[in-house]
Amino acid sequence: MPPLIAACVFLIAFIPWAASRGKFHIPGYGGLAVLGLAFGLLLGRLSGTRRFFGTAAGFSLAVMFFLLIAAAVGCLLALFSYRPPLEE
Repeated sequence: MPPLIAACVFLIAFIPWAASRGKFHIPGYGGLAVLGLAFGLLLGRLSGTRRFFGTAAGFSLAVMFFLLIAAAVGCLLALFSYRPPLEE
């Protein structure tokens, strides 16, 4: 499995797993999903511009695009698997 696919699958699986353990809170996951989506789409748009297309910077922006979109999808899935932490 190529490393980028493995990293994206790891993010999509790890974030909901952490949510099921109560590691964060609902507004945090929602905010991370919105911010990840917004910045991911912005970086994806920038990576395809004439200035960055075919350069190392464009490649880096494209990798960050995929990781941010994977994090946004993981946060959306985390909203469905969230369990509040146990009170002590």
